[in-house]
Amino acid sequence: MKIYFVLCVVFALSIPSLFAQDSVEVSTNKATVYIVRNNFLSELNALIKFDFYNNDSFIGRLKVFQYLKLECNAGKQLFWTAADNKNFLEVDLMPGETYIIEAKYSIGIYNSWAKLKLVPKNSDDYNFLKQKIISKEPVSLSADEIQKKNNQQKNYILKSVEKYEKRKIREASFKNDTITAVLPNAESNSNHVIRCPIILDYTVADFPFSNKSMEISGVNGLISNPSMSQSLNIATSVNSLTREGIYRLMTKHPATKRLYKFSAYMVDFLSYLPIPLTSGWMHEEFHRAVLAKHGGNSYNEMNNFPIFKSLISVLDVKDEDLIRLKRESPQDMVRMSEAGIEGQYLMTNVINNSIFFYKTKSISLLPFLSNLNSIAYVMMCSGKNIDKSTNSLNEIEGSSIAKRDLVGLDFLSYTYDLFRPNEPYESRGIHPSGVGIDRYIKRSQLTTEELSYLKQQGWLQLINLANPISLKFNSFNLGKAKNGEQIRGNLYFNHWLTAFGYDISTTGLLHYNTHNYAFTIHNYANHKNWYPGLEVETFDYKLGEKSLKNSILFTGRVMAWLQPENQLFFSNKAQLGGLIETKIQYPISKHIYPYISVTAKTNGWVAGNVYLEKNISSSFGIRAYF
Repeated sequence: MKIYFVLCVVFALSIPSLFAQDSVEVSTNKATVYIVRNNFLSELNALIKFDFYNNDSFIGRLKVFQYLKLECNAGKQLFWTAADNKNFLEVDLMPGETYIIEAKYSIGIYNSWAKLKLVPKNSDDYNFLKQKIISKEPVSLSADEIQKKNNQQKNYILKSVEKYEKRKIREASFKNDTITAVLPNAESNSNHVIRCPIILDYTVADFPFSNKSMEISGVNGLISNPSMSQSLNIATSVNSLTREGIYRLMTKHPATKRLYKFSAYMVDFLSYLPIPLTSGWMHEEFHRAVLAKHGGNSYNEMNNFPIFKSLISVLDVKDEDLIRLKRESPQDMVRMSEAGIEGQYLMTNVINNSIFFYKTKSISLLPFLSNLNSIAYVMMCSGKNIDKSTNSLNEIEGSSIAKRDLVGLDFLSYTYDLFRPNEPYESRGIHPSGVGIDRYIKRSQLTTEELSYLKQQGWLQLINLANPISLKFNSFNLGKAKNGEQIRGNLYFNHWLTAFGYDISTTGLLHYNTHNYAFTIHNYANHKNWYPGLEVETFDYKLGEKSLKNSILFTGRVMAWLQPENQLFFSNKAQLGGLIETKIQYPISKHIYPYISVTAKTNGWVAGNVYLEKNISSSFGIRAYF
């Protein structure tokens, strides 16, 4: 309860006592301009002061919740401010009119951005800020202080205004990231805002995996034993609903907009708890999918809402199913252990791709939290005291086989089976209770080489933090396309554990001429060898945009790789392989898009594809856009 109390206190202390004046004063001969800083809870910038300028003069400094009041001559006036960028706002002022300019700042790890916005008159934002102005005195500096500042910044101010004027001449349009143009008497800027849709995706069936699900649990298996793609789509849909939903609810009105970031972070925190249909639930479903592929049934403990447990299990697993799995496919035994975080990293990439392609303004800590948790989990498994956790689990679960997890601590099992593909599962020995097989591998059972390898993978996992989108650097402008649209790009990195070792991948995202692309370079590695791979993907490409009444959305992916022969850690031979995937969506209404997807692959590991062997899969489902 303490954290909630502390947060309430922080909010209470952060809301200023805005009580002073009676009305917004208006001059009849001049225009009255108010410049207001209002973005509450914007990370590091609450107490930082920023300078403001009118034409070629310094006019004042503001912290958050402060404002400046100016009496300006009618006509064209230039207002600007500076962070790591400079942002200019040109307004044609009318005598006797009142204008409110909202100043927003965003501070990241390396850079800060400033933006000025002319607030439309009689809008909710205008009325909200007007009440703030009425109830608080403006910030004012003495004439000597202003003159001193102007003298100190004389060259800087002149050069800044000169660059702005040159840019006006050089560019026919004012639409770019550092200049906001307001036409005479306009009350809102003209920048186009892309609204990110809420995307709900449900895969009804995924064959041939769904055949195996129904063999295990009948028709109910389509729900109780989802494929990797089914559980991934469910978890990302829940994230899209909460992320974009809270953004739309909280930013419609100024009174709630100021609390948006706090609300978004709280929703992220709540959705990260061990509850169904979230990233943690999907983590366990990825484990289960590998077992189900080989006919093994199980139960996801996340469905019990175990919010007070730190270690969540896949329950009701038979020893016989694990014996058969290790005998039939030692590669899948390794894959099953690492599949959980494979799903989490894949979900992070899906979310971040959506953030980039749709240029959303919503925020979510979930991708960063999920990556951080996965990294910590891998590192934790090589810790000196980790065997205490295994001993505790064995003691709590006792002689009940149904209560035991399918692998125990994921990455101890991963490393053990990676180095021992030919060891029968029964060689693990008898469980300490005397009933069943001793499933859980301890740190003390690993050789020096194996433990060193696990520690190395833990450090390599830090590569997954090299993701600008998770740190709110959503895209970088690369120029303009022929149609005038901004060309945007971004880049992120991943370290994946695989059935044969690991993969370090580099993914570049590109938005060009309304189309979205991803290009990935893979570096696959087993015990002593490296193997290359390439991947190209296009997302929701519009087919028949000019000839059809409703465009068909096409998503396609092509991969080519060299991977270790038979997906084995100690293999010294390379095996050529690849994948082709297509997905077609056709709208039957404004919001509903049924789809069909077909994937064909050779032998090889692909993130999110449960089949290590060659396979042709097809799925169909429904995607809704709101």
